[in-house]
Amino acid sequence: MIVALYLVLCILSGYWGRNTFAGPVGFFLISLFLTPIVSLLMLLLTQGRKPEQDAEDD
Repeated sequence: MIVALYLVLCILSGYWGRNTFAGPVGFFLISLFLTPIVSLLMLLLTQGRKPEQDAEDD
């Protein structure tokens, strides 16, 4: 039961990391080897802000 929960969290971490530098497989492997909590913290800390629109000064 615990192993199944661990794998589900790893899969979710990979899904949430699909648009990042490592991609879904990378974050799945990171979460598999380090723990899903560490990979989810990495996702939260490395998530970039949305670019702000530059104001044109004419």
